[in-house]
Amino acid sequence: MDEIEKPRRTRAPEWTPEENALLRKVWKKPEPLKTVTHLFSGRSENALVMHGMRLGLPDRRRKMPGKRTAKTIWPRIEAALKVRSASVDELAALARCSNCTVRRFIKAKRANVHIEKYLPAIETRNVLALWVWGAGEDAPRPPRMTETELKARYKLKLERERPEELDRQRAKARVRKARRDGRLVRRDPMVAALFGASA
Repeated sequence: MDEIEKPRRTRAPEWTPEENALLRKVWKKPEPLKTVTHLFSGRSENALVMHGMRLGLPDRRRKMPGKRTAKTIWPRIEAALKVRSASVDELAALARCSNCTVRRFIKAKRANVHIEKYLPAIETRNVLALWVWGAGEDAPRPPRMTETELKARYKLKLERERPEELDRQRAKARVRKARRDGRLVRRDPMVAALFGASA
């Protein structure tokens, strides 16, 4: 049986001084390297990364994400806030990023944004800040709900949506109270096996 001849892997050409200069130039930009591979004939994104490391260029994985999101995500957040006020959750959905990223940008651009108003607490959620574009004083924050108020709201929510769960919790509370008051004594398993369960 004839052995199938494997195609020979061609060796990549040596890097020229012009390519090195071009790589150093694009390395500083926040755009992903895969978007500039067409400038380097026959070289892949991985080849650019490996050669950049050989040249001693800084680690793009640490340096670039912040710059990249500043050019892409922040403009979307800014555009949304210039149209209307929005919460962190809404901005994250509009800018297609995480809540953490939105909060980081708001903190960095705090002089350009302010809290227009707070939405009242709903069920178990506390007050919600609505951010808007422009310098200004933040709306006064209403007092936070107390632990008692939060529990009361949660109880109302259970009554509406999951009454069976509320019944289960109440039954457990009754058993705990009966044990504390001495009205419910656990029978020893060995005694129960010999003499039967208590009445």
